[in-house]
Amino acid sequence: MEHFTFLFAVFVSILTLSYVISVKFKFPVIPVYIVAGILVSLLFHIHDIHIFKTLGVILLLFYIGLEFSIAELQRNFKSIISVGLVDLTFNLIPVFFIARLLGFDPFTAFVLAVILYPSSSAIVSKLLIDLRKLANPEVDTVLAILVFEDIAAAALLAFLVNFSNGAATTTETLGILAKIVLFLLVAVVFVMNAGKLVDFTFQKIGTSTEFVVLFVATLLFLIVEATIGFGLSESIGAFIAGMLFAESNYKEKIESVVIPYRDLFGALFFLTFGLSINLEKFSFSIILPLFVLLSVSFFTKILTGLVSVKFYGLGKRRGLSAGLMLLPRGEFSILVAATTPKLIPFTAIYVLISSILGSIVLKESPKILDFFFKKKVKKKSKLTRSQLLED
Repeated sequence: MEHFTFLFAVFVSILTLSYVISVKFKFPVIPVYIVAGILVSLLFHIHDIHIFKTLGVILLLFYIGLEFSIAELQRNFKSIISVGLVDLTFNLIPVFFIARLLGFDPFTAFVLAVILYPSSSAIVSKLLIDLRKLANPEVDTVLAILVFEDIAAAALLAFLVNFSNGAATTTETLGILAKIVLFLLVAVVFVMNAGKLVDFTFQKIGTSTEFVVLFVATLLFLIVEATIGFGLSESIGAFIAGMLFAESNYKEKIESVVIPYRDLFGALFFLTFGLSINLEKFSFSIILPLFVLLSVSFFTKILTGLVSVKFYGLGKRRGLSAGLMLLPRGEFSILVAATTPKLIPFTAIYVLISSILGSIVLKESPKILDFFFKKKVKKKSKLTRSQLLED
């Protein structure tokens, strides 16, 4: 116990210092946490970190699920599916084939494609808030893509976790996919009806902070345990639990209670991810694949933005802006890499570069957009706002 409390105190102190550094230099905090973990791993060999990683995964996925409402998904279903499929097609398939051309075996190439596929909801959302871009017309497109990605990535993560645990044949693979689909269908029906039970409980017992914490934690970990018992990963269970509470009329109260725990254990997850990286296993042979896949994945995200905004009636300038918003990768990439340890060093460097470059690019996006669309902006300076949006 003394060892655990000492470890916890050290980790929290490192996270506090990392946060101060990120604020001071105006960098996203996630890559700073990862770098801190890498630096600590060079000085000390720390092994008892599994519980921090597990709790971090559960609370991150729970909060992401909490941001989804089944009713809202139904209202915007067509738009979300349209831009989501564009994003999935443009980012998963090309990366898989490029990875195969680089010499990776089919399974590793697929894992790499899944790692590079989703943008970071955490980093993108924080950047949009910090840079005051939430009112931009293209943000609706970006958010629709992030919604689809979070759901798709959660399902892909569940598949990879189960596949890496031993399934190898075609029959077993199809069995995993069928199990995930069946579980998700049952979960959606459950979520659509359980929100009323949550509201009824709060109405009868009250909404004191203590009770909300205990009640949410009880349902969260019961659902996570049920998911594990069903043979799926804890991440998909946490995501479903979040969706359950998203249907409650007390969602804002639940969010206010959960956020501090999410921030603490989410930060611990990124720190422990850095700790799990063994730089002694770093090979310069990954530099070429890293450069190629980074370039390809940036290009495909920009292409995704340019095509997706057309579903919202926007033009090329807004499309490029949307693409630039989607560049940073983060939490899901790291979660996926954890299923294939040999890809952790590659993923850590990729996430660091993409999050830092993505942040800088988004900050400088007005200059980038003016560079590519300078003449058009000058010619159309007298047009109305609605006309400008179409370009």
